[in-house]
Amino acid sequence: MKSYFCFNRILAVVLVLVTVATIFFACSKNNEAGPESDQNDNEALTAAAYEAQISTLYDDLFDVALEASQTQGLGSKNGRVVPQDPQALKLGNCYDPQVDDVTIDKWPKTLTLNFGSGCTGVDGRVRSGTLVLVLSGYIFIPGTTVTITSQNYAINGIQLKGTKTLVNQSTANGFKYSSKVVGGIVAIDSLDLTFNYTSDKTITQTKGAATPFDASDDEYSGTGTATLSYGTTSVSYTVKEPLIKAVSCPWIGGGKAEISLGTTNASAKATIDYGLGLCDDSVTIIMGDKMKGAILPR
Repeated sequence: MKSYFCFNRILAVVLVLVTVATIFFACSKNNEAGPESDQNDNEALTAAAYEAQISTLYDDLFDVALEASQTQGLGSKNGRVVPQDPQALKLGNCYDPQVDDVTIDKWPKTLTLNFGSGCTGVDGRVRSGTLVLVLSGYIFIPGTTVTITSQNYAINGIQLKGTKTLVNQSTANGFKYSSKVVGGIVAIDSLDLTFNYTSDKTITQTKGAATPFDASDDEYSGTGTATLSYGTTSVSYTVKEPLIKAVSCPWIGGGKAEISLGTTNASAKATIDYGLGLCDDSVTIIMGDKMKGAILPR
C-alpha cells in the first residue's frame, strides 16, 4: 500500500495543488481545446490530487491500529515479535496507550491512544489528539472487527473526523481485511475547503507471510472504491490496478486508480499513477495527453 499505503509540507502542498493546475499544460502535447475544456481538465487533475492526499491520511489509521495493537499484546494469542527498540516502530514511544480491560481473552477491549498536543513518530508524521479502537478479538485473528473513532485526532494539524472499521478476512493463504471509512471529514482552513470522504477497500497481504511474527516486512495489495466531495465537486475513486503498499513505507508505492469528477458545469476522468513500487511520496496524474505530478502527505 506508498501501512493502505513529508507530511510537514501538507499545507504548502495543498496550496500548491490549487495553483499548479494552471501550469500543468506545459506537459500537454496539445492545448487547442479552448479555455472551457482547459478549466474542466484543471478541475479533474486537482480533484485527483486531493483524493490521493486525503486517502493517504485515512489509510494511515490501519498502520496505527496494527502497530498499537501489537505493542499492547492484542495482535494474536501467540503474539508477533514486537521490536524492543521504540525507534524500530513508526509510532515511536511518545503516545500514551490505555487498555480498558487487560483480562486475557476477554473481549471486546477498548484501546485508547492519546497523542497529546503532538507526537512525532519515527515515520515523520506528527499525530495529535486521541484515537479510540474497539477490538472484538486479536487483530490478526480471522473475524476480528476493529472500529477506529477519532476524537480531535489530527495529522500535522489536519484534523480527521469519522469512523474507520477493519474486518479481518484472513484465510490460510494470507492476511486480508476489509476497510471502510464512513463520515470522514477533513477541513483545511488555508483553502477554506471541507472534504467529505468515504471508502470501501479490501487489503490483501502479498509479502511477509513467511515471517508471521514480524510485521516489518509485510506488504499489501489494495482494491476498492472511495468518494470525495467538496464545494460543488464530487469525486468517485476506483482502483484499476491493485495498489501496493509496504508497512515500512508511509505511502502507496504502486498501482493505478481512476477518478470520475462531477461538478455543476462538467464531468471528467483522470488516472492516478502511484508508480512502480518504489517507496516515495510522488504520484503522476494523467488525463488524456496531459499530466502533472503531486506530492502525497507524509
